[in-house]
Amino acid sequence: MNNLGIDSLSDPLLLARRKVSRSAMASSYDRRGGNHDWSNYIRREGRAAVMMDQAGPGCITRIWTADPQKGIVKIYLDKNPEPAVSMLFEQMFQTLPLTHGVGGEGEEHSNRSRDEHLAMGYTTYCPIPFQTHCKVTIEPEDDYLYYHINSQLYPPGTEVEAFELSSWLESERVEKAKTTLALWSKGQPLIDMNKSTKVEYTLAPGESATLLDHKGAGIVRGIRLKLPTGLTPHEMEHVRENLWLVAHFDEDELRDASVRVPVGPMFLDYGQGRKPGSLLCGTDADGEYYCFFPMPHHLNAKLELVNRTVLNLYLSGQVLHEAADEIDRDLLRFRATWHIETPFGPDHRDYDGLACRLLNLDGFNNVEFLYAFGAGHFVGCSFVMDVRDAPTDRALCEGDEMFFVDDDPRLTMYGTGAEDYLNDAWGVRGYAGYLSGTTTMGEWGDGLQMCGYRLHVPDPVPFTRSGRFTIEHGTGNNCSGLFKSVAYWYMDPSLTRTRTEEWRWNDLRTGKRKMNEEEA
Repeated sequence: MNNLGIDSLSDPLLLARRKVSRSAMASSYDRRGGNHDWSNYIRREGRAAVMMDQAGPGCITRIWTADPQKGIVKIYLDKNPEPAVSMLFEQMFQTLPLTHGVGGEGEEHSNRSRDEHLAMGYTTYCPIPFQTHCKVTIEPEDDYLYYHINSQLYPPGTEVEAFELSSWLESERVEKAKTTLALWSKGQPLIDMNKSTKVEYTLAPGESATLLDHKGAGIVRGIRLKLPTGLTPHEMEHVRENLWLVAHFDEDELRDASVRVPVGPMFLDYGQGRKPGSLLCGTDADGEYYCFFPMPHHLNAKLELVNRTVLNLYLSGQVLHEAADEIDRDLLRFRATWHIETPFGPDHRDYDGLACRLLNLDGFNNVEFLYAFGAGHFVGCSFVMDVRDAPTDRALCEGDEMFFVDDDPRLTMYGTGAEDYLNDAWGVRGYAGYLSGTTTMGEWGDGLQMCGYRLHVPDPVPFTRSGRFTIEHGTGNNCSGLFKSVAYWYMDPSLTRTRTEEWRWNDLRTGKRKMNEEEA
């Protein structure tokens, strides 16, 4: 049975599995590269506007809109003249499962979003598979519609399940995902860490503590960490960014650990007052960090905490690890990459003028969350946009996300803005969802920091040669500031030329080692 994305919600190990799919996104982005990111369609067909037109086999994995104002959305599958879905856009979000958000522009929705900590936009992760073709239209054409439609495309010949709306709503796969999210909303963690032992550590400045050191194959299923208590806010900020989680799996190089990230950002904590707790990582009700991204390894695994602070730290940690004689070779290596960037922009304060008329499609000066060479798949990120010392935050959240895959323009994905990428809309008021969330610190126009996270669990982004995942720092890269981010991804080490792989390749080339020969 083909993985339709939502299966990874209840079985996160599927997230680590090698992907044979490709990602695609149809969106209303400005085709010129400006900020006119609404009501840009593929074409018109009479009174209808075509939002998506995609050959299969594949599966719609996410549909988002800022404001489903009007119009009937029709989803045609496999060249069938009758739509599989035909209803008002807003009704579709109220009908499909795995949907969240308030939906709709206006003061009432904005107040509810802020008071109840809900996303302003509408998002559904209900999968809609198609075998040969999928077309999505809206009729009559909405002249002020922001939308994203993400899909996964499978190799030719892949058989997918037939979609029929009424039966799909009660299907076993959808019900399983709904149950997982219902338990998460009640505070039940995805992974039971009670099967692991909590160990206490005392770390002086410059010291490290080993959380796990295993020779052989296995899978790290979960990590839990409790930071010291009784620290001042300044000391806690210092610890969040100077206590590091470092992980080496298999044969990664000392200079290029699989994970080398400050513990705060690793667990989505950038100092927000209300700590986010997603399905796979964050802060739990007890104030402890957790991470449930599966981390497979074939030869060895070593996890450490490195104290780069100037403080003596007293903390505790847990690692849930499953040892095995051998694991599936299609389980790839988990990576987490920490990135800091201080981009400059023209900082136009005129939102309705120059700030929103800057054009950018090549993403050359965008902030990079990840630029990876080799094969793998991107599964999410968290970031903070810190413009406290910048001249302006005008149009900060209007910066579009851009995914450049394998240097192939046909695989490039353009979004419509930072808050849209985070499943929010019309600015940011703050919410913490199972796959995405937003937070602000400070005030707009006066010392702002904007934090966000999104996990691509149903909709990972595979790449085979290179993956460059970026976002504009303000529309058209208008805003200067300090940007910090963590990218989560899986890689195929056999298709990544690190120094170790270069040595192996040279041994094969010179005849010192035969193809598929076991190492001594």
